[in-house]
Amino acid sequence: MLCYILAVILLLATTTLSQIQYPSATNYINPGTEPPDHALDMLHVRLEVSFTPTEGLVKGKVTHRFRAIRSEVDSFFFNGPGINILKATLNAKPLRYRISSDGITTYFTPSLKWNSIDSITFEYEAHPRKGIYFVGWDDPKNISRKQIWTQGQGIDNRHWFPCYDEQNDKLTTETIITFDKNYRVLSNGTLINVTEHNDGTKTWHYTMLHPHATYLVMIGIGQYEVRTVRSTSGVPIHLWYYPDQPERVDATYMHSAQAVDFMEKETGIPYPWESYAQIPVQDFLYGAMENTTATVFGDFLFVDRRSFLDKNYIAVNVHELAHQWFGDYITGRNGLSAWLHESFATFYPKMFLKSVNGEEYYEWTRRAEQDAALAASKTNRLPILHSQAGGARAYQKGSAVLDMMMYAFGEDDFKRVIHHYLQQHAYGNVETNDFYQAFQDAIGLSPDWFFEEWIYRGGEPHYSVQYDDVLIKNTRRTDIWVHQIHPRDDFVGLFKMPIVFEVHYADGSFDRLRLMVDQESQRITIMNPLKKKIAFVLFDPGSYVLKTVTFEKSFAELQAQALHAPLMIDRYDAVAAMHTIDMNTKRNILAQAFGRETFHYVKEAVIAQLVNDSSDAGRSLVKKGLHDPNVEVRKSVINTIVTIPPAMRTEFETLLTDSSYDVVTAALTKLAVQFPDRLPQYLDITRGVDGMDREVKIRRFELTAATGNNAAIDSLVEYSSGSYDFRSRLNAFDALKRLNYLDEALIGNLFDAMTHWNNRLKNPTTEVAQYFFQQGAYKKLFREYYRSHTWLPYQRAILENFIGN
Repeated sequence: MLCYILAVILLLATTTLSQIQYPSATNYINPGTEPPDHALDMLHVRLEVSFTPTEGLVKGKVTHRFRAIRSEVDSFFFNGPGINILKATLNAKPLRYRISSDGITTYFTPSLKWNSIDSITFEYEAHPRKGIYFVGWDDPKNISRKQIWTQGQGIDNRHWFPCYDEQNDKLTTETIITFDKNYRVLSNGTLINVTEHNDGTKTWHYTMLHPHATYLVMIGIGQYEVRTVRSTSGVPIHLWYYPDQPERVDATYMHSAQAVDFMEKETGIPYPWESYAQIPVQDFLYGAMENTTATVFGDFLFVDRRSFLDKNYIAVNVHELAHQWFGDYITGRNGLSAWLHESFATFYPKMFLKSVNGEEYYEWTRRAEQDAALAASKTNRLPILHSQAGGARAYQKGSAVLDMMMYAFGEDDFKRVIHHYLQQHAYGNVETNDFYQAFQDAIGLSPDWFFEEWIYRGGEPHYSVQYDDVLIKNTRRTDIWVHQIHPRDDFVGLFKMPIVFEVHYADGSFDRLRLMVDQESQRITIMNPLKKKIAFVLFDPGSYVLKTVTFEKSFAELQAQALHAPLMIDRYDAVAAMHTIDMNTKRNILAQAFGRETFHYVKEAVIAQLVNDSSDAGRSLVKKGLHDPNVEVRKSVINTIVTIPPAMRTEFETLLTDSSYDVVTAALTKLAVQFPDRLPQYLDITRGVDGMDREVKIRRFELTAATGNNAAIDSLVEYSSGSYDFRSRLNAFDALKRLNYLDEALIGNLFDAMTHWNNRLKNPTTEVAQYFFQQGAYKKLFREYYRSHTWLPYQRAILENFIGN
């Protein structure tokens, strides 16, 4: 009898389990993302370095203090590829070690015991090609700025000092840098002292009071001045700048102190470090890097007030500042934690700029993030926390998900969760479950459904929406049908989200309902007791939910929505949806929308449809766009018009003196093509205008060179050389490509750029070189130049791959 009962129980259990749907393990398990085991807990590193920049040489002495966290530890591996160890000691006594291609294995005899505190010192030299970069020291013309700066993320600091270079261990640091006294040195933390020596050098000593990860250790060296401002709470903010460009400080660092105030208020956590510094550098690999207390950013974002109109540092500034909390103060434990850094550091600049620029800017930024996430899903549908999810998910989708958290659970509760999450893990490591747990601990809520569909799983919902205006006897109602039509599998299921529905009536009133949509097909009913005429219906007004929507609307509905929807993004959607509608039908409505709107993206959507319309209304709109106070609207006109009407030539010529460098460049290009006989006048009007990255100056040289001017050709070749910043070089390379001009000097500049450590220079330049190399007349020049010069091993490997046999 017992056996029979047991068999029945097992049968029932098997049946029950088979009905449970378990998500695929690939959603949660990502092999190779866990950091290596480490038997030592790093406590402190003291790093003493000096440099011979003309040789790319680092000379260093690094002391690691640590605690053993195993019963016995007989060896430990320090990352340090390519580093030559001159001497190693354990507690000041000789230490046995072995060097491999990846680093240094140290051996302890006798073994270290649990909880013992010891220290290892390495004296070393290195010629790294990663992690630390020597800019301008090989410029024979002495034009380039001369700098040394580091970039440790992801795991590149190991190339210039031996360390345990993983983000799952945090330690305090001190950096002691000796260099030419005519330069200035920045590093993490507080500057303790500066000592001047008789040999023309100084030593700068910095120290950190709180632990951080090794990838955040930084050094920046160059010729700088520093302006210091303070946040309301008293945080000193050191703004580094080039002495020859003091006029750029105010425009570049706009809102820096205000941003610290904002982050402290939003998180409820005071700025967690002693001070904050920001330093521009030439040829930076990315936009910026959030090194603890000391952000490095590309000097292509170091702008004056005019350049500010085309690009500025504000969003990047706040992004890196947010990392001081999310990434530096609390640090993801492994490769699955990138979104815990980047999503938050993308979310907070959006919220800060909402406070500066208003609601419409916020709506548009949300939409741009959603578009980026949807575009990524055309390639694959990996979850946010997958190591191969990609930047669009770690940054934009993650930020959109945080927005939806705030929307779904409420702004006040969301802020309480964030505060608790930060406070509980101060100066420690975190993973996604810690953030999940903060919801339970701070507000007593388990957001399992939200994390499951937006973080642990991939993809986004696709809703098909339609509605019926139902009139039965004496009642009238609006039935809205919602169908989830996206493909479903282990990665993507049905989505559960609170959605707002609005029915707008012809008299300007509307009814609103918010409810949870979680079914494959669902009907939502909104009663219309006064039997009003429907003007248009909105599904998720404001576009808070990340999604694709198929919702067919008549022109009458689009017209009403474009002119009367309360939120900008809904008006934009109506205008954009008119792109397939006959011009004669939509022309007047688009003109009305342009006149009513203040936000530039809606105006740009109108311009995209009317700018090439030859009617009087189209020409009138172009004139308005040319003189619009918003630079983005003027850019839209000059960039989208196919042919400048001769009768409007003088109107377009006013753009040659526009406040925007981008507008000047675009206008100069199009006017010169359409009215070549007036090129001398255009070149004269733009004389002396450089633009950011020399964009205007290089375009002037290109147009002049096209007339057979050899001096202009020489100038373009010069700007493609290593004496100039990488963006100016790229502009020059592109101009020479369009001219199809190649000579020996240009080949040398191409080879120099193709073997550069900055991929943002290397990769585009390789494409330019391939364009020339494919032409038989030029292929021989490339091969002759390569064979007649001497190359370093890393250069030879790159160039041989390009040249072939």
